[in-house]
Amino acid sequence: MEPRQEQALDAAKLYYLGGLSQGDVARRLGVSRPTVSKLIQTAKDLRYVTIDVHDPREVTSDLGDQLAERFGLEEVRVASGPADPVGPLEELGRVGAGLLEDLVRDGELLGLSWGETMWAVGRHLQPTTRDDVEIVELKGGVPLQPKRTREYETMSLFCAAFNAYPRTLHLPVYLERVETMRALEAERQVQAVLQLGRRTSMAAFTVGPIALDATLFTLDYFSPAEREHLLRRAAGDICSRFYDDTGQICLPDLDARTVAVPLADLRRTERRVCIAGGRSKVRALAVALAAGYVTHLATDAAAAQGVLEYSARHGLGEG
Repeated sequence: MEPRQEQALDAAKLYYLGGLSQGDVARRLGVSRPTVSKLIQTAKDLRYVTIDVHDPREVTSDLGDQLAERFGLEEVRVASGPADPVGPLEELGRVGAGLLEDLVRDGELLGLSWGETMWAVGRHLQPTTRDDVEIVELKGGVPLQPKRTREYETMSLFCAAFNAYPRTLHLPVYLERVETMRALEAERQVQAVLQLGRRTSMAAFTVGPIALDATLFTLDYFSPAEREHLLRRAAGDICSRFYDDTGQICLPDLDARTVAVPLADLRRTERRVCIAGGRSKVRALAVALAAGYVTHLATDAAAAQGVLEYSARHGLGEG
C-alpha cells in the first residue's frame, strides 16, 4: 500500500470510527484541514469507506402496509421522498435493488425482464456473494428500430452483482407470424431458455403503461389495428404480454406471437418481484396486483398512493 493510501485510511478511521472532527484529525496526523478533507475523499474513492443509509420508511411504511394488506403481498418497499408523477427511477432503482439483494438465494433461477426501470435497478445492485445463480431472460429484446432497450446492459449488471450465469433470448419480443413462433419454439436452444423461464424460482420485472410514448409503442412492433386495440382495451403489460382490466390477455393474436414467459406461468413462480413507480403506471400496477401477478413490490409514494386510490374506485383487491 502506498503512503498516501495508508494516510487516507488512517484519516478515515479517525474521522468515521474515532468520531474526531476534521480539525482534530488534522492535528493528530500533522497535516492541514483541507488535506484531511482530500484524504477522506481519497478513502471513499478507493472504497475504503462506503456509506449506507438505511431508511426504515423504505422497508415499512403506511402506504406499503396498506398495499400489502389489500393485495396479499409478502413484502412492499416504498421509496421515500416527495411524490413524483413521472417516477423517480434512481430512487426506485435503489430500493428495488435492495429488495432483490435480500431475496436472491444460492442456486437461484432468476427470471429477468428488461426496460428502463430494470436497468435502473441493475445500476444500483451491489456485488452480493451468491453461488450457482442463473439469470434467465423472460422475454426477447431485439428491437426493430434503432432504439436501445438496455436488454444486454441489464443482464450484464445483474450477472455481475450475483456472480450469475446468463441465459439469454437473442430474439425479437414480437414475431410477425405464429408459424415463425412455433418454429422457433421447436429449436432446441430457444426451447431450453423458454422452458427455464417457465420454471424460475423468482422473477424480477416491471409493468408497462398504455401510452403512445411507452417503450413498446415506440418500437414499431404493432399494426395500426393492434395499436388501436391496445390503446382502447389494454390496462398494461408484463414481460410485453398485454392484459386487460381483468388481468386477462388483451389481444390473443398478438400474445401468440410474443416471445416471453406466459403470464399463467409467471403467476406460478414462487416469488414475483415487481419494481414499478410513477403515476403513469398506476392502472397497470393496480390491475397486476389484483390479478395476483406480484408477491413482492418495490414502488414509490406516487404510485403507491395512486394504486390505493385507483383500486378503491374500481373495487380491486380485498380492501
